[in-house]
Amino acid sequence: MMQKRQETRIRVVYSGRVQGVGFRWQVSQMAKNFAVTGFVRNLEDGTVELLVEGNLGVARGMIEAVDKKLKDFWVSKVEDERTGDPHHAGFSIDYL
Repeated sequence: MMQKRQETRIRVVYSGRVQGVGFRWQVSQMAKNFAVTGFVRNLEDGTVELLVEGNLGVARGMIEAVDKKLKDFWVSKVEDERTGDPHHAGFSIDYL
């Protein structure tokens, strides 16, 4: 019996100078280079939430790319990783 490929969902909350600097737009552009779904959005406390869904290696690769490219804007981050099927059809900038 063939096993279903395990998908992952990684939520990252970035703190620092991450709002009003094009952070979400740059993340959304980077997502086009990865086979992932999810969203990026500003939170009311001044942080930015990123949710990346897909194959574990691809999702990790995107987060590493975001971390590296936008390293001058964020000072800390909190990550939460879970397994499960994607909840989103594509990748978007969401608004609260």
